[in-house]
Amino acid sequence: MLVPCTGRLQPEHVLKAFETGADLVVTVSCEEDNCEYLEGSQRCARRVDYVQGMLDQIGLGSGRLLHFHLPGSAAQDMALGAKEQAPTAFAEDLDARIAAIRDSVLQSLDGLTPNPLTPFVCEAAEEPYQELDGSDDANED
Repeated sequence: MLVPCTGRLQPEHVLKAFETGADLVVTVSCEEDNCEYLEGSQRCARRVDYVQGMLDQIGLGSGRLLHFHLPGSAAQDMALGAKEQAPTAFAEDLDARIAAIRDSVLQSLDGLTPNPLTPFVCEAAEEPYQELDGSDDANED
């Protein structure tokens, strides 16, 4: 699911992903000092902590929800708006940071057992519709 800012991500969104069978959920927000929406990444981090606690309480484990930061664009946007040179230091190691996130996600997936909610999702998916009786018993004489 994509949201314009991870600060808009609600606990219900994350829990719904697990309910529908996701083994792992990953959030990637901008760095706290470079958030276009000022506090979006901080809000997301608080919600991730909250949901991780819930996952531990219900037995799924907090390791199924990961949170990462990547550079945002707020500092660059502000500089361009002021007709100044945009800082470029954030982009220099972007590829390495994305690769590190990918590796961490893959490592986490390797260490996880399948989501215990998945069998319930699969059973429901096998029969998504109930058989309807097409006969019209009321009109039969």
